[in-house]
Amino acid sequence: MAAQEDIIRDAVRLLAERCPRLVSLCYWAGTSAIAGEDLRHRQSFDLDFHTCKALQDVRPILAEIQKTFAKNFEIVQVPDEYGSAFQGVLRLPGGERITIEVRANYEDVPDSDLVFSRAAARMRRVSVSKYLADKIQCVVERAEARDLVDIFALLKKHPDMEEKAKALLAEQDAVTLAERLLAWTDNALEKDLAAYADVRFADAAIARDRLLAWVKAAAGKAGAGG
Repeated sequence: MAAQEDIIRDAVRLLAERCPRLVSLCYWAGTSAIAGEDLRHRQSFDLDFHTCKALQDVRPILAEIQKTFAKNFEIVQVPDEYGSAFQGVLRLPGGERITIEVRANYEDVPDSDLVFSRAAARMRRVSVSKYLADKIQCVVERAEARDLVDIFALLKKHPDMEEKAKALLAEQDAVTLAERLLAWTDNALEKDLAAYADVRFADAAIARDRLLAWVKAAAGKAGAGG
């Protein structure tokens, strides 16, 4: 059986070679892109593609994938009436199966937020900078412990992005962000991450504490300025 990283790379390459509509309208998003091509900090078991333009109807992309792969693609979640997203399982030539989700963005993504994938030269993927912004937004919206692991890994490999991280945090509601972070006690982090053998609780805890410190510092400066 191929390693998960190889499965991800093979799937991206196959989709890029055989689905020109997907390549032209979407970019490879999420942790599978960054973990596979930059951070290599944990496994990801699915592929996410987001449209480059806002509110793009993804149903033509689904039709392309279904026509191209026929019985080797099984639809799991059909698009809604607006064609905002779909999910399916692709079976690769070697028999491996991988979940693919294609989702419409809510805003246009500038070219500066994208880079070309090394796995498939024609496929664009999310940049590290945009990934950081997305992950901080994830913490605000749902605070999944693995998002903290991702932020830790990114800032460890790219310490020069610390100022950008602080700026992104400053754009969020400080009270909401602090509540999300404080909800992740050490026990809560350990419990949430227990199912993932390739991540460390300590990394999530360090990221939580760093973000909290930055939020508190920014709030202190704002209070002093007021």
